[in-house]
Amino acid sequence: MKAFRSLHSKILLGYSAVSVLFVILVISALIQFRLLKDELAREEQVTTFFDELRDARRLEKNFLLYQKMSDIEAAVVQGEAALQAFERVRGLPVALSEDELNSVGLYIERLLGLKAGAENDAVTQLLIDEAFRTGGKALRLGERLNQEAQEKVSAALQRHDTYLVRTIWASLALGLIAGLLVTRSVVRPLREIETSLRRVARGEVGRVDGKDSGDEVESLARSINDTLQELETRQAGVARSSRLVALGTMLSGVAHELNNPLSNISSSCQILQEEWGELPDQQAHLLLGQIDDQVMRSQRIVSSLLNFAGASALNIASENVVRLVDESLVLLRNELSSGINVVVDIDPQLVIHVDRLRFQQVLINVIKNALDALAGQGKLTIRGWREEFPEGLGTTLEVEDSGQGIPSDVLPRIFDPFFTTKQVGRGTGLGLFVTHEIVSLHGGIISAESASSGGTRLWMHIPDIGQAKGGKSEEQG
Repeated sequence: MKAFRSLHSKILLGYSAVSVLFVILVISALIQFRLLKDELAREEQVTTFFDELRDARRLEKNFLLYQKMSDIEAAVVQGEAALQAFERVRGLPVALSEDELNSVGLYIERLLGLKAGAENDAVTQLLIDEAFRTGGKALRLGERLNQEAQEKVSAALQRHDTYLVRTIWASLALGLIAGLLVTRSVVRPLREIETSLRRVARGEVGRVDGKDSGDEVESLARSINDTLQELETRQAGVARSSRLVALGTMLSGVAHELNNPLSNISSSCQILQEEWGELPDQQAHLLLGQIDDQVMRSQRIVSSLLNFAGASALNIASENVVRLVDESLVLLRNELSSGINVVVDIDPQLVIHVDRLRFQQVLINVIKNALDALAGQGKLTIRGWREEFPEGLGTTLEVEDSGQGIPSDVLPRIFDPFFTTKQVGRGTGLGLFVTHEIVSLHGGIISAESASSGGTRLWMHIPDIGQAKGGKSEEQG
Protein backbone atom coordinates (compact mmCIF):
# COMPACT_ATOMS: atom_id res chain seq x y z
CA MET A 1 0.00 0.00 0.00
CA LYS A 2 2.97 2.31 0.44
CA ALA A 3 3.43 2.38 -3.33
CA PHE A 4 0.02 4.08 -3.65
CA ARG A 5 0.61 6.88 -1.12
CA SER A 6 1.83 9.35 -3.72
CA LEU A 7 -0.62 11.47 -5.69
CA HIS A 8 1.10 10.42 -8.91
CA SER A 9 0.50 6.72 -8.26
CA LYS A 10 -3.11 7.33 -7.16
CA ILE A 11 -3.93 9.37 -10.25
CA LEU A 12 -2.13 6.84 -12.49
CA LEU A 13 -3.97 3.93 -10.88
CA GLY A 14 -7.33 5.68 -11.11
CA TYR A 15 -6.99 6.64 -14.75
CA SER A 16 -5.51 3.25 -15.65
CA ALA A 17 -8.49 1.47 -14.09
CA VAL A 18 -10.92 3.79 -15.86
CA SER A 19 -9.06 3.33 -19.16
CA VAL A 20 -9.08 -0.49 -18.86
CA LEU A 21 -12.79 -0.53 -18.06
CA PHE A 22 -13.49 1.83 -20.94
CA VAL A 23 -11.54 -0.39 -23.35
CA ILE A 24 -13.51 -3.40 -22.11
CA LEU A 25 -16.76 -1.56 -22.71
CA VAL A 26 -15.67 -0.55 -26.23
CA ILE A 27 -14.59 -4.12 -27.10
CA SER A 28 -17.86 -5.50 -25.76
CA ALA A 29 -19.79 -2.95 -27.83
CA LEU A 30 -17.85 -4.00 -30.95
CA ILE A 31 -18.63 -7.66 -30.26
CA GLN A 32 -22.32 -6.86 -29.86
CA PHE A 33 -22.23 -4.89 -33.11
CA ARG A 34 -20.58 -7.81 -34.94
CA LEU A 35 -23.23 -10.20 -33.60
CA LEU A 36 -25.97 -7.85 -34.75
CA LYS A 37 -24.34 -7.60 -38.16
CA ASP A 38 -24.22 -11.42 -38.46
CA GLU A 39 -27.86 -11.73 -37.51
CA LEU A 40 -28.80 -9.14 -40.15
CA ALA A 41 -26.80 -11.09 -42.78
CA ARG A 42 -28.58 -14.34 -41.85
CA GLU A 43 -31.93 -12.60 -41.96
CA GLU A 44 -31.12 -11.23 -45.43
CA GLN A 45 -30.24 -14.71 -46.75
CA VAL A 46 -33.40 -16.24 -45.28
CA THR A 47 -35.48 -13.40 -46.75
CA THR A 48 -33.93 -13.98 -50.18
CA PHE A 49 -34.76 -17.71 -50.02
CA PHE A 50 -38.31 -17.01 -48.86
CA ASP A 51 -38.91 -14.38 -51.59
CA GLU A 52 -37.58 -16.65 -54.36
CA LEU A 53 -39.69 -19.57 -53.14
CA ARG A 54 -42.79 -17.43 -52.88
CA ASP A 55 -42.32 -16.12 -56.42
CA ALA A 56 -41.97 -19.71 -57.68
CA ARG A 57 -45.26 -20.67 -55.98
CA ARG A 58 -46.99 -17.63 -57.52
CA LEU A 59 -45.83 -18.52 -61.01
CA GLU A 60 -46.84 -22.16 -60.43
CA LYS A 61 -50.38 -21.10 -59.61
CA ASN A 62 -50.51 -18.82 -62.66
CA PHE A 63 -49.52 -21.77 -64.87
CA LEU A 64 -52.26 -23.96 -63.41
CA LEU A 65 -54.81 -21.17 -63.95
CA TYR A 66 -53.83 -19.99 -67.41
CA GLN A 67 -51.75 -22.95 -68.76
CA LYS A 68 -49.00 -20.62 -70.04
CA MET A 69 -45.71 -22.33 -70.70
CA SER A 70 -43.80 -19.16 -69.80
CA ASP A 71 -45.22 -19.26 -66.27
CA ILE A 72 -43.99 -22.79 -65.54
CA GLU A 73 -40.60 -22.02 -67.08
CA ALA A 74 -40.28 -18.91 -64.90
CA ALA A 75 -41.46 -20.91 -61.88
CA VAL A 76 -38.68 -23.45 -62.50
CA VAL A 77 -36.09 -20.64 -62.75
CA GLN A 78 -37.34 -19.05 -59.49
CA GLY A 79 -37.44 -22.47 -57.87
CA GLU A 80 -33.83 -23.17 -58.79
CA ALA A 81 -32.85 -19.73 -57.43
CA ALA A 82 -34.74 -20.56 -54.22
CA LEU A 83 -32.85 -23.87 -54.01
CA GLN A 84 -29.52 -22.09 -54.35
CA ALA A 85 -30.56 -19.63 -51.61
CA PHE A 86 -31.67 -22.58 -49.45
CA GLU A 87 -28.26 -24.21 -49.84
CA ARG A 88 -26.77 -21.07 -48.26
CA VAL A 89 -29.40 -21.08 -45.50
CA ARG A 90 -28.64 -24.72 -44.73
CA GLY A 91 -25.16 -23.65 -43.62
CA LEU A 92 -26.60 -21.34 -40.94
CA PRO A 93 -27.05 -22.47 -37.35
CA VAL A 94 -30.71 -23.41 -37.90
CA ALA A 95 -32.19 -26.67 -36.58
CA LEU A 96 -33.90 -28.46 -39.55
CA SER A 97 -35.25 -32.00 -39.84
CA GLU A 98 -34.28 -34.33 -42.65
CA ASP A 99 -37.71 -33.93 -44.23
CA GLU A 100 -37.35 -30.11 -44.14
CA LEU A 101 -33.89 -30.31 -45.66
CA ASN A 102 -35.26 -32.36 -48.61
CA SER A 103 -38.53 -30.42 -49.05
CA VAL A 104 -37.15 -27.67 -51.30
CA GLY A 105 -35.31 -30.07 -53.59
CA LEU A 106 -38.39 -32.26 -53.83
CA TYR A 107 -40.51 -29.23 -54.77
CA ILE A 108 -38.11 -28.31 -57.55
CA GLU A 109 -38.36 -31.88 -58.89
CA ARG A 110 -42.16 -31.55 -58.94
CA LEU A 111 -41.87 -28.24 -60.83
CA LEU A 112 -39.62 -29.90 -63.39
CA GLY A 113 -42.20 -32.72 -63.69
CA LEU A 114 -44.96 -30.17 -64.36
CA LYS A 115 -42.77 -28.50 -66.98
CA ALA A 116 -42.08 -31.84 -68.71
CA GLY A 117 -45.79 -32.76 -68.63
CA ALA A 118 -46.74 -29.37 -70.07
CA GLU A 119 -44.30 -29.82 -72.94
CA ASN A 120 -45.77 -33.30 -73.73
CA ASP A 121 -49.40 -32.47 -72.85
CA ALA A 122 -49.19 -35.07 -70.07
CA VAL A 123 -50.03 -32.98 -67.02
CA THR A 124 -51.94 -35.16 -64.60
CA GLN A 125 -53.80 -34.39 -61.41
CA LEU A 126 -51.23 -36.45 -59.53
CA LEU A 127 -48.43 -34.14 -60.71
CA ILE A 128 -50.49 -31.11 -59.73
CA ASP A 129 -51.28 -32.50 -56.27
CA GLU A 130 -47.65 -33.45 -55.68
CA ALA A 131 -46.50 -29.96 -56.71
CA PHE A 132 -49.07 -28.30 -54.38
CA ARG A 133 -48.15 -30.57 -51.49
CA THR A 134 -44.40 -30.22 -51.77
CA GLY A 135 -44.66 -26.51 -52.61
CA GLY A 136 -46.84 -25.85 -49.56
CA LYS A 137 -44.38 -27.70 -47.31
CA ALA A 138 -41.42 -25.76 -48.73
CA LEU A 139 -43.31 -22.45 -48.38
CA ARG A 140 -44.19 -23.20 -44.74
CA LEU A 141 -40.49 -23.94 -44.14
CA GLY A 142 -39.62 -20.58 -45.69
CA GLU A 143 -42.19 -18.79 -43.53
CA ARG A 144 -40.83 -20.43 -40.38
CA LEU A 145 -37.23 -19.62 -41.26
CA ASN A 146 -38.16 -16.04 -42.11
CA GLN A 147 -40.03 -15.59 -38.83
CA GLU A 148 -37.19 -17.09 -36.80
CA ALA A 149 -34.67 -14.82 -38.58
CA GLN A 150 -36.78 -11.73 -37.84
CA GLU A 151 -37.15 -12.76 -34.19
CA LYS A 152 -33.39 -13.23 -33.88
CA VAL A 153 -32.72 -9.82 -35.45
CA SER A 154 -35.25 -8.20 -33.10
CA ALA A 155 -33.63 -9.94 -30.12
CA ALA A 156 -30.16 -8.84 -31.27
CA LEU A 157 -31.35 -5.24 -31.67
CA GLN A 158 -32.89 -5.36 -28.20
CA ARG A 159 -29.67 -6.74 -26.72
CA HIS A 160 -27.64 -4.08 -28.53
CA ASP A 161 -29.94 -1.31 -27.32
CA THR A 162 -29.83 -2.60 -23.74
CA TYR A 163 -26.07 -2.90 -23.87
CA LEU A 164 -25.70 0.65 -25.19
CA VAL A 165 -27.84 1.99 -22.34
CA ARG A 166 -25.81 0.00 -19.83
CA THR A 167 -22.59 1.23 -21.42
CA ILE A 168 -23.73 4.83 -21.08
CA TRP A 169 -24.65 4.35 -17.42
CA ALA A 170 -21.40 2.48 -16.78
CA SER A 171 -19.41 5.32 -18.39
CA LEU A 172 -21.19 7.87 -16.22
CA ALA A 173 -20.54 5.73 -13.15
CA LEU A 174 -16.87 5.35 -14.08
CA GLY A 175 -16.56 9.11 -14.57
CA LEU A 176 -18.19 9.72 -11.20
CA ILE A 177 -15.95 7.18 -9.50
CA ALA A 178 -12.87 8.72 -11.13
CA GLY A 179 -13.98 12.18 -9.99
CA LEU A 180 -14.54 10.93 -6.45
CA LEU A 181 -11.14 9.25 -6.41
CA VAL A 182 -9.42 12.40 -7.64
CA THR A 183 -11.37 14.51 -5.14
CA ARG A 184 -10.52 12.20 -2.29
CA SER A 185 -6.89 11.72 -3.25
CA VAL A 186 -6.01 15.20 -4.53
CA VAL A 187 -8.61 17.92 -4.00
CA ARG A 188 -9.55 17.07 -0.41
CA PRO A 189 -5.95 17.05 0.93
CA LEU A 190 -5.25 20.34 -0.84
CA ARG A 191 -8.40 21.87 0.64
CA GLU A 192 -7.33 20.68 4.09
CA ILE A 193 -4.00 22.42 3.58
CA GLU A 194 -5.86 25.54 2.42
CA THR A 195 -8.02 25.43 5.56
CA SER A 196 -4.92 24.98 7.71
CA LEU A 197 -3.27 27.97 6.03
CA ARG A 198 -6.33 30.11 6.76
CA ARG A 199 -6.15 29.06 10.42
CA VAL A 200 -2.46 29.94 10.39
CA ALA A 201 -3.32 33.35 8.91
CA ARG A 202 -5.89 33.91 11.69
CA GLY A 203 -3.30 32.91 14.27
CA GLU A 204 -5.23 29.88 15.52
CA VAL A 205 -2.43 27.43 14.72
CA GLY A 206 1.22 27.75 13.78
CA ARG A 207 1.61 24.72 11.55
CA VAL A 208 -0.11 23.03 8.61
CA ASP A 209 -1.43 19.52 9.14
CA GLY A 210 -0.72 17.27 6.13
CA LYS A 211 -0.27 13.80 7.65
CA ASP A 212 -1.71 10.66 6.08
CA SER A 213 -2.60 12.53 2.88
CA GLY A 214 -0.06 11.12 0.45
CA ASP A 215 3.64 11.66 -0.10
CA GLU A 216 3.29 14.84 -2.18
CA VAL A 217 0.82 16.45 0.22
CA GLU A 218 2.99 15.60 3.23
CA SER A 219 6.01 17.00 1.39
CA LEU A 220 4.03 20.15 0.55
CA ALA A 221 2.93 20.49 4.18
CA ARG A 222 6.52 20.06 5.37
CA SER A 223 7.71 22.70 2.91
CA ILE A 224 4.99 25.12 4.06
CA ASN A 225 5.82 24.45 7.71
CA ASP A 226 9.53 24.99 7.02
CA THR A 227 8.66 28.26 5.27
CA LEU A 228 6.44 29.33 8.17
CA GLN A 229 9.24 28.49 10.60
CA GLU A 230 11.72 30.49 8.54
CA LEU A 231 9.27 33.40 8.29
CA GLU A 232 8.67 33.27 12.03
CA THR A 233 12.40 33.30 12.70
CA ARG A 234 12.95 36.19 10.30
CA GLN A 235 9.93 38.04 11.66
CA ALA A 236 11.33 37.72 15.17
CA GLY A 237 14.64 39.08 13.88
CA VAL A 238 12.89 41.94 12.10
CA ALA A 239 10.87 42.68 15.24
CA ARG A 240 14.06 42.81 17.31
CA SER A 241 15.70 45.05 14.73
CA SER A 242 12.60 47.26 14.58
CA ARG A 243 12.55 47.59 18.35
CA LEU A 244 16.23 48.51 18.35
CA VAL A 245 15.69 51.03 15.54
CA ALA A 246 12.62 52.47 17.32
CA LEU A 247 14.57 52.60 20.60
CA GLY A 248 17.48 54.28 18.87
CA THR A 249 15.17 56.75 17.18
CA MET A 250 13.40 57.47 20.45
CA LEU A 251 16.63 57.92 22.40
CA SER A 252 18.01 60.11 19.63
CA GLY A 253 14.83 62.14 19.64
CA VAL A 254 14.77 62.45 23.42
CA ALA A 255 18.40 63.51 23.44
CA HIS A 256 17.77 66.03 20.68
CA GLU A 257 14.57 67.41 22.17
CA LEU A 258 15.97 67.65 25.71
CA ASN A 259 19.36 68.98 24.58
CA ASN A 260 17.94 72.30 23.39
CA PRO A 261 16.07 73.27 26.61
CA LEU A 262 18.94 71.97 28.76
CA SER A 263 21.42 74.04 26.75
CA ASN A 264 19.24 77.11 27.19
CA ILE A 265 18.94 76.44 30.92
CA SER A 266 22.70 75.96 31.20
CA SER A 267 23.42 79.19 29.29
CA SER A 268 21.01 81.20 31.43
CA CYS A 269 22.43 79.76 34.63
CA GLN A 270 26.02 80.57 33.55
CA ILE A 271 25.03 84.16 32.82
CA LEU A 272 23.39 84.49 36.24
CA GLN A 273 26.43 82.98 37.97
CA GLU A 274 28.98 85.14 36.16
CA GLU A 275 27.06 88.39 36.43
CA TRP A 276 25.23 87.86 39.72
CA GLY A 277 24.78 91.20 41.46
CA GLU A 278 25.67 93.14 38.31
CA LEU A 279 22.56 92.34 36.30
CA PRO A 280 19.53 94.56 36.57
CA ASP A 281 16.59 92.92 38.28
CA GLN A 282 14.53 93.05 35.07
CA GLN A 283 17.17 91.13 33.06
CA ALA A 284 17.64 88.60 35.91
CA HIS A 285 13.88 87.98 35.99
CA LEU A 286 13.96 87.55 32.20
CA LEU A 287 16.69 84.89 32.47
CA LEU A 288 14.82 83.10 35.24
CA GLY A 289 11.65 83.18 33.12
CA GLN A 290 13.57 81.60 30.24
CA ILE A 291 14.85 78.89 32.58
CA ASP A 292 11.29 78.24 33.76
CA ASP A 293 10.01 78.03 30.14
CA GLN A 294 12.70 75.53 29.21
CA VAL A 295 11.96 73.42 32.27
CA MET A 296 8.26 73.37 31.37
CA ARG A 297 9.19 72.38 27.82
CA SER A 298 11.25 69.47 29.17
CA GLN A 299 8.35 68.47 31.39
CA ARG A 300 6.02 68.38 28.38
CA ILE A 301 8.42 66.08 26.52
CA VAL A 302 8.67 63.73 29.51
CA SER A 303 4.88 63.87 30.01
CA SER A 304 4.30 62.81 26.41
CA LEU A 305 6.64 59.84 26.90
CA LEU A 306 4.86 58.85 30.11
CA ASN A 307 1.50 59.02 28.35
CA PHE A 308 2.88 56.78 25.61
CA ALA A 309 4.03 54.27 28.23
CA GLY A 310 0.40 53.96 29.32
CA ALA A 311 1.01 53.48 33.00
CA SER A 312 -2.64 53.97 33.93
CA ALA A 313 -5.54 51.81 32.76
CA LEU A 314 -8.17 53.11 30.33
CA ASN A 315 -11.38 54.39 31.86
CA ILE A 316 -13.73 53.99 28.90
CA ALA A 317 -17.20 55.49 29.03
CA SER A 318 -19.82 56.89 26.65
CA GLU A 319 -18.98 60.51 25.87
CA ASN A 320 -20.83 63.10 23.78
CA VAL A 321 -18.68 63.84 20.73
CA VAL A 322 -19.84 67.45 20.23
CA ARG A 323 -19.04 68.25 23.87
CA LEU A 324 -15.52 66.76 23.54
CA VAL A 325 -14.87 68.74 20.35
CA ASP A 326 -16.18 72.01 21.83
CA GLU A 327 -14.03 71.58 24.93
CA SER A 328 -10.97 70.91 22.77
CA LEU A 329 -11.64 74.03 20.70
CA VAL A 330 -12.00 76.07 23.89
CA LEU A 331 -8.62 74.81 25.11
CA LEU A 332 -7.12 75.83 21.75
CA ARG A 333 -8.84 79.24 21.56
CA ASN A 334 -5.47 81.02 21.60
CA GLU A 335 -4.57 79.13 18.40
CA LEU A 336 -7.79 80.14 16.63
CA SER A 337 -7.36 83.30 14.63
CA SER A 338 -10.11 85.29 12.98
CA GLY A 339 -9.01 84.02 9.55
CA ILE A 340 -9.86 80.39 10.36
CA ASN A 341 -13.40 79.18 9.70
CA VAL A 342 -14.27 76.20 11.94
CA VAL A 343 -17.16 73.96 10.80
CA VAL A 344 -18.44 71.20 13.11
CA ASP A 345 -20.70 68.74 11.27
CA ILE A 346 -21.65 66.27 14.01
CA ASP A 347 -25.00 65.01 15.29
CA PRO A 348 -25.51 66.54 18.78
CA GLN A 349 -26.59 63.10 20.05
CA LEU A 350 -23.55 61.22 18.70
CA VAL A 351 -21.58 59.39 21.40
CA ILE A 352 -18.18 57.72 21.44
CA HIS A 353 -16.76 55.10 23.82
CA VAL A 354 -13.39 56.43 25.00
CA ASP A 355 -11.23 57.36 27.96
CA ARG A 356 -12.22 61.03 28.27
CA LEU A 357 -8.85 62.48 29.31
CA ARG A 358 -6.79 60.52 26.80
CA PHE A 359 -9.16 61.10 23.91
CA GLN A 360 -9.22 64.81 24.78
CA GLN A 361 -5.48 64.70 24.18
CA VAL A 362 -6.10 63.00 20.80
CA LEU A 363 -8.51 65.73 19.69
CA ILE A 364 -6.21 68.52 20.88
CA ASN A 365 -3.19 67.02 19.02
CA VAL A 366 -5.13 66.48 15.79
CA ILE A 367 -6.88 69.86 15.79
CA LYS A 368 -3.65 71.67 16.75
CA ASN A 369 -1.82 70.06 13.81
CA ALA A 370 -4.61 71.16 11.48
CA LEU A 371 -4.46 74.72 12.85
CA ASP A 372 -0.68 74.79 12.39
CA ALA A 373 -1.15 73.69 8.75
CA LEU A 374 -3.63 76.52 8.15
CA ALA A 375 -1.17 79.13 9.45
CA GLY A 376 -3.98 81.47 10.51
CA GLN A 377 -5.95 81.35 7.26
CA GLY A 378 -8.35 78.71 5.87
CA LYS A 379 -11.10 76.27 6.81
CA LEU A 380 -11.16 73.57 9.48
CA THR A 381 -13.94 70.94 9.19
CA ILE A 382 -14.72 68.37 11.89
CA ARG A 383 -17.21 65.60 11.05
CA GLY A 384 -18.53 62.59 12.95
CA TRP A 385 -20.84 59.62 12.24
CA ARG A 386 -21.63 56.03 13.12
CA GLU A 387 -20.04 53.37 10.90
CA GLU A 388 -19.47 49.62 10.61
CA PHE A 389 -15.83 48.56 10.25
CA PRO A 390 -14.08 45.16 10.42
CA GLU A 391 -13.08 46.28 13.91
CA GLY A 392 -16.75 46.60 14.79
CA LEU A 393 -19.56 49.13 14.90
CA GLY A 394 -18.37 52.42 16.29
CA THR A 395 -17.86 56.14 15.81
CA THR A 396 -15.80 57.76 13.08
CA LEU A 397 -14.33 61.26 13.38
CA GLU A 398 -12.78 63.20 10.52
CA VAL A 399 -10.68 66.36 10.77
CA GLU A 400 -9.97 68.14 7.47
CA ASP A 401 -8.02 71.31 6.84
CA SER A 402 -7.56 73.39 3.69
CA GLY A 403 -3.83 73.83 4.14
CA GLN A 404 -0.95 72.81 1.87
CA GLY A 405 -1.39 69.07 2.45
CA ILE A 406 1.28 66.51 3.28
CA PRO A 407 3.86 65.42 0.67
CA SER A 408 3.52 61.79 -0.40
CA ASP A 409 7.03 60.92 0.82
CA VAL A 410 6.27 62.34 4.26
CA LEU A 411 2.75 60.92 4.73
CA PRO A 412 3.80 57.35 5.73
CA ARG A 413 6.01 58.72 8.56
CA ILE A 414 3.68 61.18 10.28
CA PHE A 415 2.88 58.71 13.08
CA ASP A 416 6.55 57.89 13.76
CA PRO A 417 7.94 59.03 17.13
CA PHE A 418 9.88 62.32 17.07
CA PHE A 419 9.19 62.82 13.36
CA THR A 420 8.21 66.42 12.59
CA THR A 421 8.35 68.83 9.67
CA LYS A 422 8.15 71.85 11.94
CA GLN A 423 11.09 74.08 12.72
CA VAL A 424 13.31 73.30 15.67
CA GLY A 425 11.65 74.37 18.89
CA ARG A 426 8.12 74.44 17.41
CA GLY A 427 7.30 70.72 17.82
CA THR A 428 8.53 67.57 19.54
CA GLY A 429 7.31 65.05 16.92
CA LEU A 430 5.36 63.16 19.59
CA GLY A 431 1.85 64.58 19.08
CA LEU A 432 0.62 62.29 16.30
CA PHE A 433 2.69 59.40 17.62
CA VAL A 434 0.94 59.61 21.00
CA THR A 435 -2.39 60.11 19.18
CA HIS A 436 -1.78 56.93 17.18
CA GLU A 437 -0.97 54.95 20.31
CA ILE A 438 -4.03 56.20 22.22
CA VAL A 439 -6.33 55.31 19.31
CA SER A 440 -4.72 51.87 19.14
CA LEU A 441 -5.25 51.39 22.88
CA HIS A 442 -8.96 51.96 22.24
CA GLY A 443 -8.89 49.20 19.59
CA GLY A 444 -9.39 51.73 16.82
CA ILE A 445 -7.64 52.77 13.64
CA ILE A 446 -6.34 56.14 12.48
CA SER A 447 -5.27 57.23 9.03
CA ALA A 448 -4.32 60.38 7.17
CA GLU A 449 -4.36 61.36 3.51
CA SER A 450 -4.00 64.40 1.35
CA ALA A 451 -7.42 65.60 0.24
CA SER A 452 -8.15 65.85 -3.49
CA SER A 453 -9.23 69.47 -3.04
CA GLY A 454 -6.04 70.32 -1.17
CA GLY A 455 -5.18 70.13 2.49
CA THR A 456 -5.12 67.08 4.76
CA ARG A 457 -7.86 64.73 5.92
CA LEU A 458 -7.27 62.71 9.08
CA TRP A 459 -9.89 60.25 10.31
CA MET A 460 -10.17 57.74 13.11
CA HIS A 461 -12.63 54.95 13.92
CA ILE A 462 -13.25 53.98 17.54
CA PRO A 463 -15.30 50.77 18.04
CA ASP A 464 -17.93 50.51 20.72
CA ILE A 465 -17.27 48.96 24.13
CA GLY A 466 -16.83 45.18 23.90
CA GLN A 467 -15.97 45.29 20.17
CA ALA A 468 -12.49 46.73 20.39
CA LYS A 469 -9.86 44.28 19.17
CA GLY A 470 -6.98 46.34 20.47
CA GLY A 471 -3.66 47.34 19.08
CA LYS A 472 -4.78 47.80 15.46
CA SER A 473 -3.95 50.81 13.37
CA GLU A 474 -3.83 51.74 9.72
CA GLU A 475 -1.65 54.26 8.02
CA GLN A 476 -2.34 55.33 4.48
CA GLY A 477 0.13 56.92 2.27
